[in-house]
Amino acid sequence: MLRAVLSFYLCLCFRAILVVGNFVSVKGGAFSLNDSPFFFYGTNVFWLSTLKDDELETAFAKVSASGVKVVRTWAFDDVTKKPSSGNYFQVLHNGMSIINKGHNGLQRLDKIVATAEMFGIKLLLTLTNNWNPERANPNGGDTADDLPRGYLSNDYGGMDVYVREFGKTKQHDEFYTNPKIISAFKSYISAVVTRYANNPTIFGWEIANDPRCSSTLPASSKCTTTTITEWAADIAKYIKHLDKQHLVTAGDNGFYCTAPSCHKKFAKKGTKSPLSGIAFDGSSGVDTEDIMSAPCIDFGSFQLFPDQIQYFPDPTANTTINAIAGGNKWVAMHSDSASLIGKPSVMTAFALVSQENWDFYVPFDQSALTPGGPPGTGGVTTAQHDYTLNAWAISSLSGNVGGAMEFQWVTGGLSTNLTNGRRDVADVRYNTPNSLSTDLFGIKTDEPAPEAPPTTPPTTSSDTPPAESSAATSATPSTPPTAPATPPS
Repeated sequence: MLRAVLSFYLCLCFRAILVVGNFVSVKGGAFSLNDSPFFFYGTNVFWLSTLKDDELETAFAKVSASGVKVVRTWAFDDVTKKPSSGNYFQVLHNGMSIINKGHNGLQRLDKIVATAEMFGIKLLLTLTNNWNPERANPNGGDTADDLPRGYLSNDYGGMDVYVREFGKTKQHDEFYTNPKIISAFKSYISAVVTRYANNPTIFGWEIANDPRCSSTLPASSKCTTTTITEWAADIAKYIKHLDKQHLVTAGDNGFYCTAPSCHKKFAKKGTKSPLSGIAFDGSSGVDTEDIMSAPCIDFGSFQLFPDQIQYFPDPTANTTINAIAGGNKWVAMHSDSASLIGKPSVMTAFALVSQENWDFYVPFDQSALTPGGPPGTGGVTTAQHDYTLNAWAISSLSGNVGGAMEFQWVTGGLSTNLTNGRRDVADVRYNTPNSLSTDLFGIKTDEPAPEAPPTTPPTTSSDTPPAESSAATSATPSTPPTAPATPPS
């Protein structure tokens, strides 16, 4: 108890000396930038470190032109041996770690940050990933089905690499408890966080993508919600020690622990629900409200991938209606949690697989394309996909969720055809936070898209790998269509 109290006052001290000039901060339970409310529609571009300089500028020029304000990307790239070519940030092997600070290492991250700054985009930098299924050939590309390294979001190392190379039991949750692993992870955090501690281009630090008790490596019987909550609180405090100016979030998927038996370390009160399953029973090791209540966690996080996670029982046989209803309910719960705890929350990733992109779909815990059936036999129609994502984003930005980040950006733009419709909601919230229009699907704006720097890099066809992990792709038209009044059947 004494340690928790000391952590609370320590983080209060950090916030008291926060530099707010062009740094995003939290005021009154909401994001603030230069003393104004900050709501945003963002996107995920995990693969930025794979790009060449001209490709990087082209990608950011397109992101900026769409009106996106915040990009989430991986700030890690772990390997077990130095690759013959390509970029990597850290070698983890046999209990040893070597951080690559060279031109094909953290200097690539420097270039990402500098290019984002050039285009006026802020970055949410993720420091590790829960998912890293082991491949026979880590570099990929040997066969038609062997996807090249960097194609998948789980291709960049992460927790399981630490566990394989440093662990004793080789169980996934060693990442949260093994002192040697924690020391190695903190060493990497220090190298990255101190590099950008004074740079306002960074929106904030995300400790991990989707931390859970298990991954492709199993969990031990000892892992509970307390395990991950205590770990997240400790890492957040460590980051605050290194960087007193940026926000910190855990990066969890937003799962609840609502049973009376759920032990709360930080949360004074929480959501009550009779529902069971992974989203509510704490079986994943995540209690999002307890994590969010930790003193050095500045904002909550949650994700929405109904292709891979059953959040609620399906009320109908219609996939689109179920996705919209379940997604809106999930968003509403997190909006209420943000109000309850008094901190903002961000939907850091959300997607729905369309028929058009079913053949490129790879679940986040796997490393091969989804087999079965003729092309396009899975997923929803493009119209259903666009309508659903539009509904989720609008539901988020109409409530107490401060940002919504689509998964993911592709060559043609965002992975749906309604980019401007959702971006406009963020613009309306930013400009008139207390008078949001009730006709959300009809919101329009006269604000032009941000201009790229005077010299626009040439268009390249290689500025992104294909869609992955619930990402559905389609080129963004210059004039976004109007959302239908009712869900497409």
